[in-house]
Amino acid sequence: MIKSMTGFGLSEKSAGDAHVRVELKSVNHRFFDFSFNGPKPLIYLEDRIRKVIHSFVKRGSLTLYLSVEGSEAIAPKVETNWSIIDQYMSVAKEIQKRSGTEKTDVNVILQLPGVFTLRDADNLSAKTVEPLVLETVRRACEQLISMREKEGEALRTDLSEKVERIRRAVDGLEVFLPAVRDQYEKKLRTSVSDFLNRYQSIDEDRLMTEIAVFVNKTAVDEELTRMKSHLNQCVGLLSEDVDVPVGRQLDFLIQEMNREVNTIGSKGNHAEVSRFVVSLKNEIEKLREQVQNVE
Repeated sequence: MIKSMTGFGLSEKSAGDAHVRVELKSVNHRFFDFSFNGPKPLIYLEDRIRKVIHSFVKRGSLTLYLSVEGSEAIAPKVETNWSIIDQYMSVAKEIQKRSGTEKTDVNVILQLPGVFTLRDADNLSAKTVEPLVLETVRRACEQLISMREKEGEALRTDLSEKVERIRRAVDGLEVFLPAVRDQYEKKLRTSVSDFLNRYQSIDEDRLMTEIAVFVNKTAVDEELTRMKSHLNQCVGLLSEDVDVPVGRQLDFLIQEMNREVNTIGSKGNHAEVSRFVVSLKNEIEKLREQVQNVE
């Protein structure tokens, strides 16, 4: 099944006091690329999450947003720095003694720098929500794949239509080429005959043989055969029963088709051939642009 590289997956799951939310977005990319955005205590899970996603997705640039609410396991911890408080209190008592003040305002001391420290949860604490996080990631992947498959079916239909348009253009060119070749050969022989009438010393048989060789060199039968082969391979890759990523293979075939069309254009020195070549290039470019969306 053809899959698009564009998709979105959202999953939310709760267990105990923890609520996990995962958003997964995917866009076009030549290779597999992954970006993780989540709570600092869960950064250690990035590599495992990457592997989970890669088991579902082979190509594309993916961005994951992870949030965990309600769980004490990853909540920051407030630490009281008693040694610093003791120093503040000692200084306060000295100030009180020297100034004759009888009371120290504790609230003032609590607002001084260094009294409290906010520390992230450690990995050991975060591991309690690890199974819940990984399960939510898998569900988000399933949602993403479902969307990519739906878009992929629309892509498959569009790509098949584009391939068929290219095939019709190739068939039209193939039907037209013999007449072009005969016309070109006739015109060339007439020109050579006029030349021979003026220069009698040239071996006419040898010259005509060379003309035939030259005309054969301008033939594009092999290029057309290869074009048809590439198109047939595209049709095979776009069939519904294909269950592997085909984007790169399609991209390669399109490059080869462009190569064949360029060769046909350079050999076919004729206005109508040039018209067919321009049309083919336009259709192939449309196909190439759409293939960039295929996994």
